[in-house]
Amino acid sequence: MDNMNPSGYKVLVVEDNFINQKLIEKLLLKKGFKVFVSSNGKQAMELYHKEKFDLILMDIQMPLMDGFEATIEIRRLEESKSFKTPIIAVTAFAMETDRVKCFEMGMDDYLPKPFTKEEFYKVIERNLPSDK
Repeated sequence: MDNMNPSGYKVLVVEDNFINQKLIEKLLLKKGFKVFVSSNGKQAMELYHKEKFDLILMDIQMPLMDGFEATIEIRRLEESKSFKTPIIAVTAFAMETDRVKCFEMGMDDYLPKPFTKEEFYKVIERNLPSDK
């Protein structure tokens, strides 16, 4: 991440746990990202309709609308658009079957909790669009 400038990138963090929200937000702000935080999939969809995000970090288990439902809805909406927003599952579901399901649901990458900041930044860098 040291060789790129993430300022200008908009990241949506969808996470229901307040402590995890603040941790992820702090890691992103430290590198210069513009961060939007949502505590459930329903709220994330409201933000998605208002902003074009460069990256979405999606928890799975949340109230109102879970991460799988939100991802499916985002992918459905993107069918009529010329871009696909990278969605990274950031989840405590750490079994191989969970990872596979994330990809089957339309997510682009997977980061199990807990993670190190090095792991976090590596998965972010791997998924950032290169057109900025």
